[in-house]
Amino acid sequence: MESCRQLLPQSLFFLHLLLLPIFAEGATRVYYLGICEVEWNYAPTGKNTITEASTFLQSSKDRVGSTYKKSVYKQYSDSTYAREIPKPAWLGFLGPIIRAEVGDTIIVHLKNFANRPHTVHPHGVFYKKDSEGSLYPDESSQDHKKDDAVPPGGNHTYTWTVPEDHSPVADDPTCLTWVYHSHTDAPKDIASGLIGPLLTCKEGKTSRERQRHDVDLDFFLMFSVIDENLSWHLDENIASFCTDPESVDKEDEEFQVSNRMHAINGYVYGNLPEMTMCAGDHVAWHLFGMGSETDVHTAFFHGQTLTIRGHRSDVASLFPATFVTADMIPSNNGRWLLSCQVNNHLQAGMEAVYEVRQCSQKTPESSMNGTVRKYYIAAKEIQWNYGPSGLDQSTGKSLQEPGSSSEQFFKHSTSRIGGTYWKAKYVEYTDSTFRVEKKRSEEETHLGILGPVIKAEVGDTVLVTFANKASWPFSIQPHGVLYGKKWEGTLYHDGFVFDENLSWYLPANMKYYLRTEEAFVKKDECFKESNRMHAINGFMFYNLPKLEVCKGDTVSWHFLGLGTDTDVHGAAFQGNTIQMNGMRRDATNLFPHTFATALMQPDHEGTFDIYCQTSNHYQSGMKARYSVSKCGKGAPAPDPQYEEVRTHYIMAQEVEWDYSPDRSWELEHHNISGQESYGNQFLSNENGLLGSKYKKAIYREYTDGTFRIPKNRTSDEEHLGILGPFIWAEVGDVLNIVFKNNATQAYSIHAHGVLERNDGQVEAAKPGDIVTYRWDIPERSGPGPNNFVCVSWVYYSMVDPVKDIFSGLIGPLKVCRKGALGSDGRRKGINREFALLFLVFDENQSWYLEENVKTYAHGNQSKINLQDEEFVESNKMHAINGKLYANLPGLTMHQGDWVNWYLLGMGQEIDVHTVHFHAETFTYRSYRADVVDLFPGTFEMVEMVVGNPGTWLLHCHVSDHIHGGMEALYTVLPRPGRERAAAISMQSSS
Repeated sequence: MESCRQLLPQSLFFLHLLLLPIFAEGATRVYYLGICEVEWNYAPTGKNTITEASTFLQSSKDRVGSTYKKSVYKQYSDSTYAREIPKPAWLGFLGPIIRAEVGDTIIVHLKNFANRPHTVHPHGVFYKKDSEGSLYPDESSQDHKKDDAVPPGGNHTYTWTVPEDHSPVADDPTCLTWVYHSHTDAPKDIASGLIGPLLTCKEGKTSRERQRHDVDLDFFLMFSVIDENLSWHLDENIASFCTDPESVDKEDEEFQVSNRMHAINGYVYGNLPEMTMCAGDHVAWHLFGMGSETDVHTAFFHGQTLTIRGHRSDVASLFPATFVTADMIPSNNGRWLLSCQVNNHLQAGMEAVYEVRQCSQKTPESSMNGTVRKYYIAAKEIQWNYGPSGLDQSTGKSLQEPGSSSEQFFKHSTSRIGGTYWKAKYVEYTDSTFRVEKKRSEEETHLGILGPVIKAEVGDTVLVTFANKASWPFSIQPHGVLYGKKWEGTLYHDGFVFDENLSWYLPANMKYYLRTEEAFVKKDECFKESNRMHAINGFMFYNLPKLEVCKGDTVSWHFLGLGTDTDVHGAAFQGNTIQMNGMRRDATNLFPHTFATALMQPDHEGTFDIYCQTSNHYQSGMKARYSVSKCGKGAPAPDPQYEEVRTHYIMAQEVEWDYSPDRSWELEHHNISGQESYGNQFLSNENGLLGSKYKKAIYREYTDGTFRIPKNRTSDEEHLGILGPFIWAEVGDVLNIVFKNNATQAYSIHAHGVLERNDGQVEAAKPGDIVTYRWDIPERSGPGPNNFVCVSWVYYSMVDPVKDIFSGLIGPLKVCRKGALGSDGRRKGINREFALLFLVFDENQSWYLEENVKTYAHGNQSKINLQDEEFVESNKMHAINGKLYANLPGLTMHQGDWVNWYLLGMGQEIDVHTVHFHAETFTYRSYRADVVDLFPGTFEMVEMVVGNPGTWLLHCHVSDHIHGGMEALYTVLPRPGRERAAAISMQSSS
């Protein structure tokens, strides 16, 4: 097979400019892409250039090292593929930048020089079936399947367009960041290197040479933990770069970890070629993430600030297939660190450097004519108790109660530290003598382990005098303010859940509390887990001093996130809702080094929980309380007047649920036998595994209070799957939920967003009981000023919310503005509405696990180890509405339909979902996208006008979730008469 041509010498670069792909005047942009196999070095200097550390990532008998064979996209000048067009060095192994404007046509001529089939699949543009570049069973003709897998030596021409309904909308930046990648097996193709950036702009923003008029510089950066274990070239890399390939165990965990490269554009530890700009330039940063559950990234730009969707920040949150466009006008000269602030990613080398130079006199100057605010802060060593009361304040029982969820963190023994640790804390002093500590007021007691709140206004100068009274070197690094290099507070060459295993004080804590520093204790996994303190301001299990607010007041909540890639938090409020950026919510998501502010106007008196919606964090004690009272004020505002009363009769009933009743799509998709399928570990019932069927509890609706006649689901409701009935209401309504528990466990129904007529305690229904719940729908339950007409919520059982949800008891709820709904509950003017729950159902945490083992496990059940890693993983069902591998029915609509999608996220740390619609874009909030991010406690709504007939893939873009089956198909049927009209139009234009 013909090999890829090498890049011509730099002396011929200007000749290349003359040979750029030809495109018709402002309309057609032509690209010649070749897929080539190359050797790629993640650290070509052999050094950690950030800290000048010694050589690392060396190959050995059972380690590949830093060089891997990869497949990459290269751009060529014409169809001879003889001359490669150079690209900026900082693009790394990313493919060339594809650019287009609204109204343009993109033609990509792809030639595959690699040794296996590949494709090119785009995000954010319009394509027909013959240009999708994605391999999956979609019932399309063979003529439309040639794009699905271009064989070695083969070629295919893809045609994409950027119509008006794919253009940036009013609140979007001028250009939108997208990607293209191979999609025969997307996780393996991308891990092998086949991905590149794509940019679509408003009309008139780029030149013939595809450069933008409105910015000085564009940079494209991919943050990804590139898993070389998934690469098609893994065996070749072992054979080529390990000195003793026969000694390699591909299943060895340490070997797999060594192949996960925490890279920016394919470079680690500062090896990315430096990006240089001038002070005062208008710089556009196009940022995106790709990868697996661990690919939770917070890109932090030291020294400058960014504008992202109209908001000021110095960080950008990125997840698999998340695309962010950030604008920067740098004003702070120097070489600055750009890194992922997720602790373990930072330690593993996800760092680069960018430089701001003084090129002219156009540097913007900030006017600092405000107040100089002085703070005297010291780092002081203290003993910190995560549960000072010694009690779980929700139960009144000891935190060391045997069998309790708190015991593993607070039990003190010869191999457990317990709940008290030596720590360093920022402490404020009255003056520069650092003799007198500044006492905290009663309103500040909730700050806990946090340092003092530093406050300033625009134009002020903050002067911090810092004294280190601790025994380790420390500093203070700020976010969001302007500082010079000498005040940056970060050491590098020119690093929530408090993980006590990473603390400088771990040896001191072991010596002080365990009387040992033995290394074997540090390696014990149970010891490590006992030191991961799931805290709010350093307190667990409701030990945070109570937060008290007044009914009717406007309360500002400020949230901070820190930590590792497991620090995916959904900070949720029971009892009242919040507003963020004009959006109505009752939870906000936090990630390492992200910050958020929410406003609440509480209208519901009582004591309510603040907790992390991420289920394993909730179980581990990330809970606190706040109380709402009248505070002795005058006559309260009158209660809202509720008009319409809507009653639903809902039963909890136990059923046999099959996550994947038909495996034909899954096996055809991967073109392999059942034993080799990715789905086999979840769907096989051999060797002690349970298969696809489980006993579950589900909500189902009945016609009346006799609970004799179930309410049949219509074709519009077929897609709901395991979800309970789709409950709907308008602002000003009352929902009466008559609930009968026909299951064998106590259950309940609790809803997010509504005003429940209780004091924070949801009444449980014992088996056989009937309980009536009243949910009022005040204004604060409905859409905020920046929401769409309706807002998404969920309801579920709250007896044990983690086990109840994983057992199956969850359903969708929508609340709309007054007058927005028809008598059937559908939004007026909307053709179809779909509610989709993306959730890894963890059957290991179901109430019915032992019963399911007895019913579905074959062979000797007494030998089944419920803690076995393979068994535990096999029971994690990566489902959309309870179905895997395109088994979800009912996602059907017609061309031209206006469709609302209500997207729901719940679950654990692994439930980071990036929902991608093939072939269509949508409006999300007030932005254009084709991927929406979901996390535990996130409920989103997107609007779409479907215009592309066909059967299309809808899936989570997280690599492990794709292989785990979190995929569905949706079908757009041609509107009767449109096909004939289109044919006539084509004939008349030809």
